[in-house]
Amino acid sequence: MSKQCTKPKRKRDAEWFKDKVLLVQAQANGQVLQEEELEFLEDPGTAESSSNQTGVINNAAYQEDNLDAYHSDCDELNSAKIALMANLSYYGSDNLAENLNLPALQDDLILSVIEQLKTQVVNCTKINQDNKQVNELLTAKLERYRNQERVLKEQKNNNKASTSYEPSLEIETLKHTLSEHLKEK
Repeated sequence: MSKQCTKPKRKRDAEWFKDKVLLVQAQANGQVLQEEELEFLEDPGTAESSSNQTGVINNAAYQEDNLDAYHSDCDELNSAKIALMANLSYYGSDNLAENLNLPALQDDLILSVIEQLKTQVVNCTKINQDNKQVNELLTAKLERYRNQERVLKEQKNNNKASTSYEPSLEIETLKHTLSEHLKEK
C-alpha cells in the first residue's frame, strides 16, 4: 500500500522541523492530512515505517469518524509531540548535536564559577586583613591622641591652679609685709 518515494529526501534543518511541527499541530487539531503530509510525518529511519504510515492513516480516519470517542491520553500524546517538535524546531538540527554535550558544558561552567568564587574569597580575605591592620593602627593612634589630650588638660589645669595660687600667695606676702610695716610704725 505504500508507494515508492521518488522525491529526494529533505535536509533536516530548521525549516524541516518547523514544517514537521505545523503538521503535528494540524493533526492534533483534528485536521485530516494528505497522504504526502502523513508520509512526511512518519520517521523514515525506523524499520516499521510502512506500518507507521498505515497506522497514521488509520488514526486520521479514526479521528475523523469517531471524534467523540477520542481519548484524552491521545491529546496528551499529541501535546507531547507538539512540544517536542517545537523544541526541535527551536534548536535546529545543527544545535541538537551540541546539546548532547550540555552536561559537560554545565560542569565546565560550574567549575569556572567555583574557581571565580575561590579567587573572590582570597581577595576578600586579603582586603579584610589589610582593613584589620589599618583599624589597629588607627586605634593605636587614637589612643595616643586621647592620652596627649588628657595630659594637656592636666597641664592646663595645673597651670591654672598654679597661676591662681601665685597671686593669692603674693597677696598673702603683701599683707604680711604691710602688717609688719604697720607694726613698726
